[in-house]
Amino acid sequence: MNKKVISIFTLLAFVVFSLSCYTTRLKQLRTTADWEGKIVKILSVEKTSGEYIKFSKDNPGRIDRFKITGTATRISKKVEIYPDEVKEIRKHHDGSIFELINKEGEIFHVVGTVIEEEDKFIFFTTYETSESVSIPFSEVKMAVAMIKKKDPVLTFLASIGKFYLVVGALFGVGILIFIITYTITK
Repeated sequence: MNKKVISIFTLLAFVVFSLSCYTTRLKQLRTTADWEGKIVKILSVEKTSGEYIKFSKDNPGRIDRFKITGTATRISKKVEIYPDEVKEIRKHHDGSIFELINKEGEIFHVVGTVIEEEDKFIFFTTYETSESVSIPFSEVKMAVAMIKKKDPVLTFLASIGKFYLVVGALFGVGILIFIITYTITK
């Protein structure tokens, strides 16, 4: 067979069979075994301390050896404030606290409920940020991630479909060339 024809078929076979199909899904990651060997984009992390960190879908967190790193878009932190540090307490109609303002003018938006102990207020607050974070796995209680995993069944089916599409196109081109050469030589 002609070397050019063989190289064209080899190239076509490589193109058809080299393309792989991936599936993407959201999953809660609780142990390192949940993300080993997979392409993982971390969307949020809940730490053992109760702190919550959210990443953007455009710039998700990533696994870097034994920690999760990235740029957080929202952080929810535990705050403890002593009553003598509080300037103002804002409450809903039902009496629940939704904001605390300290004497320096810093506003804390309350997430959930405020635990009022005799000597301090304890609550979680959330704020928007673009802060770079690095969270060791030992501090991760749970992470939510988009996992990209190669799907062998879809890859096989897509490869067969692409192969028959290429063969059909080559067959059609061959018939067209045959018709053109037949009508010219006649």
